[in-house]
Amino acid sequence: MPDHNVDAAVLRAALEDSDGIAADAFGLLQDVCGFVAATEDENDAQEMVLRALEHKEQFGEYQEVLDGLARRFGLFPYLDPTELSLRDQIAYETHRPTDLDEDIVFHRAQANVYWALCRGENVVLSAPTSFGKSLIIDAVIAGADFENVLVIVPTIALIDETRRRLTRRFRHRYKVVTQPGQEPAERTIYVLTQERALELEDPPAVDLLVVDEFYKLSPDREDDTRCELLNQAVYRFTKTAKQFYMLGPNVAGFSPEFGERLEFRAIFESYRTVVSEFHRVDPRGDWPSSLVELCGGLSDPTIVFCRSPAKASDAVRHLVEAGLGGEVSQTCEAAADWVAEKYHPDWHLTSALRQGIGLHHGRIPRALAQFMVREFNAGQLPFLVCTSTLIEGVNTSARNIVILDNTIGGQKIDLFTFNNISGRAGRMGRHFIGHVYLFDPRPDDDEDLMFVDVPVFTQDDDTPETLLIQIDDDDLTERSKERINSVIDESVIDYSTIKSNIGVDIEAQLDLARELHRNLGDWLELLQWRDNPNWRQLSGATELIWNYFDGGRLARGSVLSAQQLTVLIRCFSDRTPTADLIRQQIAYCNGSADRATTQVLDFVRLWARFHFPRLLMALDRIQKDVLGRHGEAPGDYEAFATRVNNLFLPPEIVALDEYGIDLELARQIVSLLASDGDMDQTLDKLRNLDVADFNLHPFEVAMLEDAQSAI
Repeated sequence: MPDHNVDAAVLRAALEDSDGIAADAFGLLQDVCGFVAATEDENDAQEMVLRALEHKEQFGEYQEVLDGLARRFGLFPYLDPTELSLRDQIAYETHRPTDLDEDIVFHRAQANVYWALCRGENVVLSAPTSFGKSLIIDAVIAGADFENVLVIVPTIALIDETRRRLTRRFRHRYKVVTQPGQEPAERTIYVLTQERALELEDPPAVDLLVVDEFYKLSPDREDDTRCELLNQAVYRFTKTAKQFYMLGPNVAGFSPEFGERLEFRAIFESYRTVVSEFHRVDPRGDWPSSLVELCGGLSDPTIVFCRSPAKASDAVRHLVEAGLGGEVSQTCEAAADWVAEKYHPDWHLTSALRQGIGLHHGRIPRALAQFMVREFNAGQLPFLVCTSTLIEGVNTSARNIVILDNTIGGQKIDLFTFNNISGRAGRMGRHFIGHVYLFDPRPDDDEDLMFVDVPVFTQDDDTPETLLIQIDDDDLTERSKERINSVIDESVIDYSTIKSNIGVDIEAQLDLARELHRNLGDWLELLQWRDNPNWRQLSGATELIWNYFDGGRLARGSVLSAQQLTVLIRCFSDRTPTADLIRQQIAYCNGSADRATTQVLDFVRLWARFHFPRLLMALDRIQKDVLGRHGEAPGDYEAFATRVNNLFLPPEIVALDEYGIDLELARQIVSLLASDGDMDQTLDKLRNLDVADFNLHPFEVAMLEDAQSAI
């Protein structure tokens, strides 16, 4: 008779011993069955089955019993249908989604969500990282007759990953659009960030709205501006979408108003397809040595999580100096050579790639970061050092996660964020058991998970007025109407001007307008420029942006003053190559190529591609309003803001960065692919480009061929 009182810890230890399993497969399987029958905790029972499946071959002739246990917990993706009984085969086939070309079967919890969506229900799914939430999107699209699907993702990195996946599956049925200016087709899947979704001039009638990482609706995150924009996008599109599916990691719940305003089925799932094992590391006051020692003993794909880009860079340097890494593929070797040429040979990413170590954070050029994720998932990079930019949403396949820090942005990691990070260890279909190595104690399991507030529906006193003014009057609470009345009645600029500056602090706008009214004579000549500013006019614009829109906070150290911002913008307008900018910057960084590269790339990411164009257009609208009231001819900054945003390249060329073509390569092939702003025409040119006709670096060939394969 099986031991129904078998201790969980003893059973776990027995299931780690591959030789011991083979020596007594029947007896151990009896213990597993006894534990499953006796325990009241389904998660604990399922964990033991997953641990047994890790060593399935060792159970020999008793594998059929193990298959029965997997069937009991609905773990159908781990079963071989050719080895199942008729009864189990029927159950297996009922969990297969219809019309997906690939041989895919859902686990039980996945199938429940899929069936709910197929019935036309709105679903908000909160589930672990390894659940397979994104695959449900594809299955629903495959089995339906949608004309327009809108997938809102939080970051551009997720645009690339999602676009590649959906293009591969649906390129013959749908056009996948990632830029607001692209022309839709008869059937279109839009994959957009919240910012781009709001830029759609003629929003389509959406059959299915998908919101990935829905927890970012809550303002308890670092980036308040993007939270506001996501709230606005969800508000706008849930009004008209026929159906929606929101997905994200495990949370405690939602604000009541969310459920009152929208009708949906909330599904909170703890169902796991992998087991996480936690191992405490004592750094003994010397984390670099402990990290090197730990990683030196790991043989499976490993992600090292760090609190910041600076810490990630330090971790990479220590791993490189210790000689860790692995056999390097020709592609990674070519990538290292190319990075040395196009950025700087002393940048630590160069030496990291030469040893098989990848790096992923917000300061890494997007195409290079995407390349390293693909190489890591393909087994070509044994280590990938990252920050939260990788953890939040990008799919990876790692056996091990090393959590080097317990803070992000100076704040201690809570249980929600910890689960999101540690959940990256293991991957359904690849690793039954993921190993998590902790340099700090883990959060208390009794700590509350994140509670998602959706301010566009809650509308409490903490909801920013910049969001309230974007809500239709009929949907505002009485308290919200009172709060924005003062904005509506403001006399220094029109309400429509304030409203058009989406996400820009209202009081900052009003203060800026008051300054222009008071001292118009001082500012007039500096404001009345069109197309291209001279040095004084550009300096005036950067001064106003820096002083009134909190430039120091937004810069995060990438720019130190309004004057430096002016200099860098002017350098970019001269189309100075990035390598030259880095060499110039070294003189201001005590000779450090690493620091100079970081500062230049930070400027590109934070200012040239985001803050400066957005805030220059806010200034443009305000000065037009103020100067118009004084009977003066206003300036017009739109053309210049667009050029800065596109790094003074054609917009369709800059957009290729999202397709895996680094901007330094894009600069070289402008004449081959430029199409007067027509992204679709540029993609056609790229698709038909014969890379063998050109004298390109091997890594450039690899980038172009990879991009061609995914369009």
